[in-house]
Amino acid sequence: MPQKPIDVNIDLNDLLGLKRQKQSAPDPKALERALSLVNGERGKLGLHPLQGVPTLFQVAQAHATDMDQRGYLGNATPEGDAISGKARRAGYEGRTEVLVADGAEQPDGVIREWLANPQYQKHLMSESYQHIGIGTSDGLWTFILGAPQSIQLSDVRELRAQVLKLINEQRQRASLPLLELSDALGTAAQEHSADMAQRDYFGTTSPSGETIAARAQKAGFTGRSVGCLTKGPQSPDEAVVALLGTSRGNLLHPDVRLLGVATTAGRWTVILGTR
Repeated sequence: MPQKPIDVNIDLNDLLGLKRQKQSAPDPKALERALSLVNGERGKLGLHPLQGVPTLFQVAQAHATDMDQRGYLGNATPEGDAISGKARRAGYEGRTEVLVADGAEQPDGVIREWLANPQYQKHLMSESYQHIGIGTSDGLWTFILGAPQSIQLSDVRELRAQVLKLINEQRQRASLPLLELSDALGTAAQEHSADMAQRDYFGTTSPSGETIAARAQKAGFTGRSVGCLTKGPQSPDEAVVALLGTSRGNLLHPDVRLLGVATTAGRWTVILGTR
């Protein structure tokens, strides 16, 4: 269920000694760099990258522009309209948390200050979030972190552990070697599920031709891999039952040893790999 957004109000003018200059429109390169910086820090901790969602970017940009035009800083308008509510009305189905800051045209200083604070770092580096939207206007920044509605667990680690447990129970009954979690396969699975949700397709190959195996290789996995998909389940139990019905041969294959799993908006990706 949606929770009250995080109130992260930092004025970086004094901290960074920067003067703001007016800009007519957000700099796409600044937004790209902000996302790259956050995902770079998450990667250092072995966390899945956050996926940009157009709806969250639009809401974040609208809020940053409104703060700039009306001269306030906060995670809600002066009338009390919270960004989390705006995201829901815009069509984002999931829990959101919000970070806002003031004082830098480029995101480096903003993110550096947030990462230096344990409370804010905890949210930027949380496994619970899969999505992000970023907006900026004249040195004012809005970051929206999103967790899809289908994720009702405490974090992604718990989801992965539950799926692993359920599949290993089936493999144990078949006297097969148990699987272990793979960070690389987990990253590839997360990227594929998020891409399916964002571009509204369902298949092991993206509309641009990228396969699950290619995603796994890009994430650093060196073995052979195969992807198994299901759409609609809202829990690990439902997902594993569905996958056993469509991909039992892969899930119970004697050669596979590693597992990666993720879900976004009811689109589940399980990647199985050999050593």
